[in-house]
Amino acid sequence: MSVYVFYAEVNIACICVLLLLQYSIMSLPTPQLKYTLFHKLVFWHIIYFLNDSIWALVYDGIFVKNTFSTLAVNYLNAIIAAVLFYSCFIYAEMSTRPDMTKQQIHRLQSILRIPIVIEAVVLLVFFVLDPEFWLDENLEPCNLYYFVLAFLPCLYILTVTARGLIRGFALHDRRKLTTYLIVASYTPGAICAAGGQIFFSMTSPLFCFWCTLVILFVYLYSQNQLISTDPLTMLNNRNCLDRYLYQLRDAKNSYVVMLDVDHFKQINDTCGHVEGDRALVLVSQALKLACGRLKCPVFLCRYGGDEFLMITRTVAPETVESTIHECLREESLKRDNMPYTIGVSVGWNVWDGDVHSFKKSMMLADENMYEKKRAVSKR
Repeated sequence: MSVYVFYAEVNIACICVLLLLQYSIMSLPTPQLKYTLFHKLVFWHIIYFLNDSIWALVYDGIFVKNTFSTLAVNYLNAIIAAVLFYSCFIYAEMSTRPDMTKQQIHRLQSILRIPIVIEAVVLLVFFVLDPEFWLDENLEPCNLYYFVLAFLPCLYILTVTARGLIRGFALHDRRKLTTYLIVASYTPGAICAAGGQIFFSMTSPLFCFWCTLVILFVYLYSQNQLISTDPLTMLNNRNCLDRYLYQLRDAKNSYVVMLDVDHFKQINDTCGHVEGDRALVLVSQALKLACGRLKCPVFLCRYGGDEFLMITRTVAPETVESTIHECLREESLKRDNMPYTIGVSVGWNVWDGDVHSFKKSMMLADENMYEKKRAVSKR
C-alpha cells in the first residue's frame, strides 16, 4: 500500500471519529455558546482532514496531479488551517473567559478573520501570477509555502496559549487551572506534530492523530464539567460541591457563606418564572464578580432554588458580604426595565475544613442568613 493512501485512510478514520463526536455534540440538550463554538472547531478539523486526504491522493496520482490540482489542495490546506486555528483561538478564549458576552465574541471574531482574508487573497494572487515559483520540478511546494502555511496557525495558537496561561496562574482557585492547562496543551503537541510532519515526513499522520486525541479529551472534560454545572446560572452545582469538600486540603480561616434571594417567591408569583430565572442569573453574575474582587480562594455553587453557597478562606467574612451587596447593586444597574429590586440575605459561619463538620457549619450559616432575612422582612 502506498504511504499516501495510508495517510489518507488515517485521516478518513479520524474524520469518522469526529463525525460521531459531532453527532454527540448536536444531541446535547444545552444552548451554551461554548458548545456551539466547540461544534465549529470540530467541523473545521473534519474539513482540514478531508482536504488533507485529497492532498495525499493527488500526490499519489490517484487523482490528477498537475500544477493546478497541486496548488489547489495546498492553497486550501493553508486557508483551512488558518480557519481551524482561528476556531481554536475563539474556543480557547471562551473557555478561559466565561464572562465574555456574545457581542464581545462577535467583535473578536471579526478582528481575527481579517488576517485570514488577507492571506486568502494574497496567496491566491501569487499562486495565479507565478504558479511555478511555488513548486519544484516534482510539484513539491517550496519552503516559503510551508512558512505561509504555519504562520497564522502558530500566531493564533501561541497568542491564545500565552493569554490562557497568564489568566490561569493569576487565579486564586487553583482547581480551575485545569481548564487553562487543557486549553494550553493543544499548542505544544500541535506545533510538534505539524512541524515533524512538515520537516521529516509529510506522509506521517502525526498532526491528525494529535488533534483527534486532544479534541476527544477536551470533549470528555467538557462533559464532566456539564455534569457538575447548573444549567441556568452556569455555576457549580451540588455534585461539584461534594467533590470539592473531599478534595479540600488547606482550610485555614475557612467560612461557609449562605445566600438567599430576598422575596424570590414574590418575584415568581407576580412577574412569572421567566423573570425569576432572570433574577437568579443576575445574582449569579454578581457573585462571580464578587469572587473576582475578593482576592482569596472561593468556591461558589448554586445550592438549590434561590440559595447559593460559597466557601471562602478569609479573615474578614464581613468583607465578603459587603462585596456581594456592592456587586449586586452594580449588576442591577446594568439591567433595564426590571419591575422589582433584587436583594440577598447573607449568612456565614466558620468551618474547620473537616468534611464531617461541614453540614453543621452550613446549618449555622443558614440560621445566620435567615436571621438577617427576617430582619429585612420587618422593614
